[in-house]
Amino acid sequence: MPTTNFNKQISINGANLLVWEIDESADELLKKFEQIDYYSDEYTKIISEKRKREFLGLRLALKELLGTNVMVSYDSNGKPCLTDNSFHISISHSGKWIAVMAHPTRVVGIDIECPSDKIQKLYTRFLSKTEQEELSQGKDLKQLQLAWSVKEALYKIIGKEAVDFAKQLHIFPFEVKTEGEINAKHVLTEKHYKLSYFQTDAYTLVYCLV
Repeated sequence: MPTTNFNKQISINGANLLVWEIDESADELLKKFEQIDYYSDEYTKIISEKRKREFLGLRLALKELLGTNVMVSYDSNGKPCLTDNSFHISISHSGKWIAVMAHPTRVVGIDIECPSDKIQKLYTRFLSKTEQEELSQGKDLKQLQLAWSVKEALYKIIGKEAVDFAKQLHIFPFEVKTEGEINAKHVLTEKHYKLSYFQTDAYTLVYCLV
């Protein structure tokens, strides 16, 4: 069976995190499974090549993290979960990249984003006026990418009560580094969160454990 070269795999406070650039086609990914019949009912319903690659890539990544094939479903908020509830999981896709995080007891949120200057045209939609003033008024592209990923990761943890990024989530001022931590608050509950991040030339990645 062909092997898979995962780009980054780390363990943080009992959570496992994996980042992978998927260059393979769906047919090439299929060959990496010992028992694709496990997922055949779901897989045969997928039409697009992109969705097939995401479907297979997620399950290969989870198998690498957890050591076994797992069934993934989605709750009423559209959040991915394991059908046996053995782990809390969070997933993210951007371009060819996939990021997956899992913890047996703690809720996790993760977001990966490829660089894009489009975010400078959109930042006023997801940052409040206060945040805009404190975060370079949209001039620092890397800072904007981090701010977006922070709010995406928090949304995956909090759900519908964080759907309005500008009004319901607040990011405190931070300096951009290769890796570090960012503090944020859910406005409705006043709950504070500490998120970790690292940036490469290829992607920005933010994650959080609750």
